[in-house]
Amino acid sequence: MQRTGAPTEGGFAPLARRGFTTDTVSAIKGMILDGRLRPGDQLPSERALSEALGVSRPTVREAIRSLQAMNIVETRHGSGTFVSSLSVEELLRPLQFALALSDFAMEHLFEVRLMLEPGAAALAAERATDEEIEGLTECAALGRAEDLDAERLVALDIELHERIAAAAHNPLLQRLLASISELAEESRLYTVRLPGVAGKTVSEHDEIVAAIAARDPGRARLAMTEHIARISGAASDHRRRAHVSKA
Repeated sequence: MQRTGAPTEGGFAPLARRGFTTDTVSAIKGMILDGRLRPGDQLPSERALSEALGVSRPTVREAIRSLQAMNIVETRHGSGTFVSSLSVEELLRPLQFALALSDFAMEHLFEVRLMLEPGAAALAAERATDEEIEGLTECAALGRAEDLDAERLVALDIELHERIAAAAHNPLLQRLLASISELAEESRLYTVRLPGVAGKTVSEHDEIVAAIAARDPGRARLAMTEHIARISGAASDHRRRAHVSKA
């Protein structure tokens, strides 16, 4: 009999508590996190997983469904189950859907942006290279072009904020902001169409970039704070007016 906890071939170990889908999910996620399973790797068969983890095949089947719902694995008909690409976009898709169901999703996103992005701007003012500042300046200039449609404005907005995050030279902060950027794309498409938002955003971007170029962290932090707070306020006011008109 296989001793509980002793690794089997392939690195899997029988679970101490049998019959729990969450344990099976955690075991597979743990192997992905520690690198034993990598993006693109094929998982063992349902039967092999059942024997290795000491759980029933229906439990394994349910765990795979849960991991599919989280976009951690994907099942290819006739081929088997594979670890997904684990890209930020792919992993955030279920969260994007959940946020879309929430009336307060946009407010929550702006709150998080207000906590992180002013700090990123301040770090960029301290750490950006000359080449990065040149790139920020060019990106901000593109936003001043006339007759840009909403999609192009949003694309430039995302690019500028991503450049600022990269210029902060903090990989963890950059990754967090990339996650937020994916979640916030729909909110950007919404806010850019609000009256007066696009024009004001261009001037605010110019001020943020100028502060970073001047190597002034305090000014950069303040400029980013005012920029995000204004857009958040404009979005809240518009939704409030829309709600009142429907009442």
